Amino acid sequence: MGGFRTLFQSLALAPLTLLTPAMAQDAPADWHGAYVGYHLGGALDLAEVGDPFGPSIFGDTVRAPGPLAGGQIGYNWQSGAALLGVEADASWADLRGTNTCFAYSGYYVSANCRASVDVFGTFTGRLGWVLPSDGKTLIYGKAGLAWAYGAFQAVPNAGLDLRATEDSGLDWGWTVGGGIERAITPRWTVRAEYGLLSFDQDFVAPGSVLIPRPRTWAVFAVDAKRTDLSRDIHQFKLGMNYRLGSAGTARETVSPDSADAPGYRLAVGARYAYGWGQFHKDLSIRDSGIPRYGDASLRSRLTYETTDMNGGEVFARLDTPPGLMVKGFVGGAASGGIMTDEDWDIGHGHQRIAYSNTLSSLDNDIRYGVVDVGYAVWRGDTYSVAPLVGYTRLTQDMTAIDCRQIGNRFAGCVPTIRGPVITEDDTWEALRLGAVVDVNLSRRVGLSADAAYLPYVTFAGTDNHLLRNLVSPEDGNGLGIQLETTLSYALTDAIDVGIGARYWALWTTSADVNFGGSGQLVPMRFATEQAQLLLQGSYRFGRAP
Repeated sequence: MGGFRTLFQSLALAPLTLLTPAMAQDAPADWHGAYVGYHLGGALDLAEVGDPFGPSIFGDTVRAPGPLAGGQIGYNWQSGAALLGVEADASWADLRGTNTCFAYSGYYVSANCRASVDVFGTFTGRLGWVLPSDGKTLIYGKAGLAWAYGAFQAVPNAGLDLRATEDSGLDWGWTVGGGIERAITPRWTVRAEYGLLSFDQDFVAPGSVLIPRPRTWAVFAVDAKRTDLSRDIHQFKLGMNYRLGSAGTARETVSPDSADAPGYRLAVGARYAYGWGQFHKDLSIRDSGIPRYGDASLRSRLTYETTDMNGGEVFARLDTPPGLMVKGFVGGAASGGIMTDEDWDIGHGHQRIAYSNTLSSLDNDIRYGVVDVGYAVWRGDTYSVAPLVGYTRLTQDMTAIDCRQIGNRFAGCVPTIRGPVITEDDTWEALRLGAVVDVNLSRRVGLSADAAYLPYVTFAGTDNHLLRNLVSPEDGNGLGIQLETTLSYALTDAIDVGIGARYWALWTTSADVNFGGSGQLVPMRFATEQAQLLLQGSYRFGRAP
């Protein structure tokens, strides 16, 4: 097993191959000095564009989730329990998302807006407090300058070959955040951190056309117009720092290879989950005649948004003396919500509709599960850091009921249609690569944080337009992220209670729909998000940490 441990330590330290941690030493008595480190996690960019033509019927906020990975460097000054520091960090990111923009009228051909962020970083000051229990836990806040390199573009829909607008490049803004950091050796610390990066910039809404009467092909041009764009990037990171210079004064010996290393531990429990979810899909126009933007010009978009989602799950985790860890959970939830069905430039005979937007109520059921296998590269009685590999599955069964037109009085669902109109049944499956960090902040308080990148995601779905008897199989491949953190309290040596939060995002990078099962394949983009607040209780067998 010693060779196995060495292999995993080498892999985990690949970004810092010049630095070798002292695995069997004490945590530092102070936090003073320089450090360098690395991190991984996920982020969500919320890009909100102003509508210069008037209040929007729908849209204008683009949600762009994705993974991140990067590094940080900093310096701390400490006086007693108080800490002051400076830090610079940079993260590679792959944030992508789409939504409708500038839909101020059902007689106007609005745009498909697409947001992306490729890299971002911060220059911050840190203010922290070292908890007095053992001097190894730091709680801190941070604030300062932020920068990001990305793009935002607006492509008029309906494949009308109208000029798109785009803004790309480096933007500067501000950031605020905070986290918890725990010393696990004299030189190594592990941290979990949240940060908000905010930016404001100018943008130009593209020119498009008005089609005021459906039974005429006459159109009226609307010129491009300047507006504003704000972007908030929410990031969650797990990281490790290596302390440069002196390792400080020894306080306590913590060795993963010592006789005091943890034994077998099995925890089983149940959770209540309350959450929100969204699924949306973009139907492209093949050969739209827009050379640069191609499939970015849409014919249709369906957005399923669920609120007040209530569910439950069971979970278990086994930790073994050699360091092997196996964990997982299964659960389900149900909720209501709203389905928004948008269509652009619909032509039926002599009728031409610029934009249709209908609302339906929604019944939603989800089932999901995760199983992981990991190995505790760093481990002691009060901490564990384990890279992991795993599998996740999410199924969504959604039924849109009733149909009410809110965009164009000449479009469909006028008057309101009653009864089920569309069903969407989907399955997402993915490979997980990530890490889980567990630390005891005090004798009874523990923190667990889990971040996973999904490098291979498969999607399979079925769209059934009940009113048209149109059943369309869907499939694709893509990427995703899964983030989770839990704060627990030990009521006894065996019983824990806790609160937590979870965020999942999965999306396709290559997908299509077999339209009506006819063999006609149309390019699609599918995306889903799930966010949950968690309340849990568990019982632990074996030695308490």
